Amino acid sequence: MRQGLPALLFALSPYMLATPLMAEQASASDVVNVSNVANSSNVANSSNVASSSGVVAIDDALFSQHGALREAKKSTQAQQTAADNQLSEVNRLTQQAAKLDKALQQAKATLAKQYQAMINEPDLDISAAQNAYQAAWAEVKQNQQARLQAEQQLQEQQSALSEAKAAQQLIEQKIARLAEDKVRARVEQLRNELKREGEQTVSFTNACQADMTLAQCAQQTTDLALQKAVTQYQSWLLDQTTESKQVKQHLGDVALNIHVLSHKVSDAGFFDGSRFRTVIAAQLNARPAENTPCKLLDVESQYCFAPGDSAQPQPQQEVAWVNLLIRSNQYQDSVSVDGVSYGSTPVDIMLPVGSHMITVAKEGYRAFHQELSINSDHTLRAVLREQANPLKAGHTFADLLKGDVKAPQMVTLLSGEYLLGENASRQVHLDHAFAVSATPVTVAQFETFVNQTGYQTDAELQKLCITVDKAEVAPMPGSYWRNPGFKQSGQSPVVCISQNDAKAYTQWLSQQTGFHYRLPSEDEWEAAARAGSKTAYWWGERFGSGKANTGWGGTPWSNKSTSPVGAFAANPLGLYDVVGNVWQWTTDTRGLAKGGAWSFSPEMAKADSQLFIAPSAAANYVGFRVLREL
Repeated sequence: MRQGLPALLFALSPYMLATPLMAEQASASDVVNVSNVANSSNVANSSNVASSSGVVAIDDALFSQHGALREAKKSTQAQQTAADNQLSEVNRLTQQAAKLDKALQQAKATLAKQYQAMINEPDLDISAAQNAYQAAWAEVKQNQQARLQAEQQLQEQQSALSEAKAAQQLIEQKIARLAEDKVRARVEQLRNELKREGEQTVSFTNACQADMTLAQCAQQTTDLALQKAVTQYQSWLLDQTTESKQVKQHLGDVALNIHVLSHKVSDAGFFDGSRFRTVIAAQLNARPAENTPCKLLDVESQYCFAPGDSAQPQPQQEVAWVNLLIRSNQYQDSVSVDGVSYGSTPVDIMLPVGSHMITVAKEGYRAFHQELSINSDHTLRAVLREQANPLKAGHTFADLLKGDVKAPQMVTLLSGEYLLGENASRQVHLDHAFAVSATPVTVAQFETFVNQTGYQTDAELQKLCITVDKAEVAPMPGSYWRNPGFKQSGQSPVVCISQNDAKAYTQWLSQQTGFHYRLPSEDEWEAAARAGSKTAYWWGERFGSGKANTGWGGTPWSNKSTSPVGAFAANPLGLYDVVGNVWQWTTDTRGLAKGGAWSFSPEMAKADSQLFIAPSAAANYVGFRVLREL
């Protein structure tokens, strides 16, 4: 019977314990040595330098050409202005010629009448008519000469303009060629950088399964160490590239095809009685596909191949072509092979034998990428999985109501532990994520609800809304949300709203959007208002003048009226008016509101403060914000 690892461990140490397999990355203390050594040859290094120099030289040339282009554009504009001015002069003379021709015809007609009259009156003096005709003719001749000269100057200006445009176009063509040259130089630079070999010396600690032999444990740990070395080599290789940030953004679109050339185990064995550690030195290189640099730099694939205008025709070689059938688990996806689009799956493509980059993508799903080497007919099935969309605190969104009207903007909060109450001394666990409106519901938003439903508030039915007058609660007969006793705009928080009215609004939002809206609980409201703070106000313990709209708060609205929502800074989650402006209803059936108001002292606007008011009562200092369950 074969002895397993437990017997071997027992023989090595009586204190060793068997543990399940945990192939975990070694901590910083476990790593004996991590080194990244570029072993490129002198030729490769000089090539890298040449590529880098090429990009810099092209940048210098581009800078120079852009300067020349600016001057050329100035010259073209100057010539264009001169040509336009000269054209205006030609047009002016042409219009003048029409008037002078008309005057000449009139003078000629007058002179003809005078000659006719001389038949009956031989002594008639026609010198005035003759002089007028001669003067008109002289002006016509003068205009003709001026027009001829102006038209010649216009031709010269237009010729100069054409030359200026041609010079500008030539510079623009040079810039376009240089831009293409720069892309090719960047591609070649990255290609050379990806050729660098590297050595990775890593340590990996492994808790092997109890039924493994020592050899199996050692081999597994070595394999995991090599996996770690590959990961570290890839990170090192990308960090060494000139455009590292750009390259890393598109790493998911390619495969670097990393190879372990050789490796040497420098240390291996149990080091604490139960875990096996291996230290290896691995020599690696990458063998990316020809078009990988283009994908990493997010440029057209054509820049990864030599231009097609070769001076000498190359002899053709026989290439075998095979059939590739691509399927996926989704409809209406898109397939591309080596950067060429082939429509949606299932798709049947003829390709030459060799390596090809296959991509199957669909909006809302993680794209499928695979570099596939095919030598015969092949079928590939791509499995697309939905993209994860982790919820983040402070994320904003707004649902659509019927008629493409947006519901209130919402801000998300995560489940977890929150410190609430006086001095933030009460720890509360909220087991659900939720979103609350960024501001109290506004007059305009509530008006949309009323216009669509014909809803009447409690204040309208009772013909009564209350206010605070000289520190006393006083009724205001006939007042309601449209007339709360002070002037409001559509961006003001709606007031004179009972808890019943606020719930009716949330029910309407739920019907309109298909999501569950409601009022927040006291804990949900306070967790949102505090935004993680432990102080009386989200910004600190002291109120400070002008921080929020409360009574005696030092704002233009204090003790007078509500202020427009968002008139003061938002808390770190992006929520406005969680201190002052209007008290805000919660779900508490006793009629509990939070937040303080324009007619109450700053002390009452602390995060833990409460106001109790009958659920059917309406006051011009009470509004509400809504919560949407997630």
